[in-house]
Amino acid sequence: MFKKFPFLLTELFNICFKLAKFPDPFKIGNIILFHKYCKSKTEASSYRPISLLPAIGKVQEKLLTQRLNFHLEKNNRLSNLQYGFREGRSTEMAITKLLDIIHKGKASGDHVLVLSIDIKGAFNNIQQYSAQRNFILP
Repeated sequence: MFKKFPFLLTELFNICFKLAKFPDPFKIGNIILFHKYCKSKTEASSYRPISLLPAIGKVQEKLLTQRLNFHLEKNNRLSNLQYGFREGRSTEMAITKLLDIIHKGKASGDHVLVLSIDIKGAFNNIQQYSAQRNFILP
């Protein structure tokens, strides 16, 4: 149907964006369990769950990501030190920048401190209200 009428898909995604909705059928997946090699078949931890999501949901998610990235870049809403997920920037560039800052600090006799924090599940721990209040999305 969408091959014959691609404008329907475009209209569907635009309505979803306008209403700020991600329809439930787009995010309901099928979970398949893969047995881990050389593990007991009687232990739950011996299986790796893989969730297969509908392709239409993946397309909408990709479009939303592209729109969000465009908005953030266009409106200069990201720090120059933000390297993750940005086109034309890499982990190697972030490490090079960090090493440059360290070397310059040491050369000028300053104390240099590097703190690395990995907040597990950070996105899942953001309060919904706080996220909506602090982020204005297109």
